[in-house]
Amino acid sequence: MWQRVSAVPCLFVVSPLVAEYLLGSLPMSMLVALPVMALLYGSGAVLVRELARRTGRGWATTLLLACAYGVVEEGLITQSLFNPNYLHLRLLDYGYLPALGTAAPWLIYVIGLHVAWSIGVPIGLIDALFVDRRTEPWLGRPGLAVVSVLFLAGAALVASFTYKQAPFIASSAQLGVTVAVVIALVVVAFLLPKTPPAAAAGRAPHPVVVFLVAFLCGSGFVGALLWAPVFHLPWIATTALLLGCVLGTVAFTTAFARKRAWTDRHRFALAAAGLCVYTWLGFVNDHSMHPGDPLAPHVALVCGFAVLAWIAGARAFARTLA
Repeated sequence: MWQRVSAVPCLFVVSPLVAEYLLGSLPMSMLVALPVMALLYGSGAVLVRELARRTGRGWATTLLLACAYGVVEEGLITQSLFNPNYLHLRLLDYGYLPALGTAAPWLIYVIGLHVAWSIGVPIGLIDALFVDRRTEPWLGRPGLAVVSVLFLAGAALVASFTYKQAPFIASSAQLGVTVAVVIALVVVAFLLPKTPPAAAAGRAPHPVVVFLVAFLCGSGFVGALLWAPVFHLPWIATTALLLGCVLGTVAFTTAFARKRAWTDRHRFALAAAGLCVYTWLGFVNDHSMHPGDPLAPHVALVCGFAVLAWIAGARAFARTLA
């Protein structure tokens, strides 16, 4: 019982810490904003995990729901997908497609960040930390209702704050298409079979290999927009690089995830690789976006995640060897 009670607040807090603070998007000097970020990211991660687990589904459903979450946040809440001057960053200038009303590189990039890091990595890390309950739901219906209300509150607060910073409302057509995409993703997520195919015979790569592949693909993905100005890449090349990293990770993982030899160690390796990607990216972002902030708090955050990952990894490895 205590594990289920502890797991929910752990995921509730870890998700925004990864999504905003480890990334370096928010500096540790703004830790006061963590409760609001947790209402959005934390509740979103808990909802995604619980909906997948309560319906007996696995990671395919989880990641599709995470994609729906990303579209909700960026298309409806912050509307960064459509605001040409979101937070004065001009995110849509590079690769803007008038027919879509957004930029292809930013669309793939920001949704990918939410799928892999805002939702996927925190769930994978906390699942490893509470590995004995990895496949079970943690909340009953009352708890799920409470988390849903918290998510709506977080969405309203973030939307209000974002609008005050950058007043912008997307067109009715853009909002309507966004809602339709979210509904389609959710429907497809729950159309997937509850019972996964029987585990196949065959070997799986060593967890270290899984870590390295995931780390390289993840680094290539998050680095694509960083490197594009340096190498003067056209937006089509950057978009191809982003898609290549996504498809490479998916192809590699699905090739082995259904093997009997695929264990909790391999699942933890994926989450650990994601943490390491955000670790180096976070230092880059923290230095470029918040040059006046001291580095020590961010280093302390990284050390805290290192300890958490070590404990989670030890538990995942111990369960595999048991």
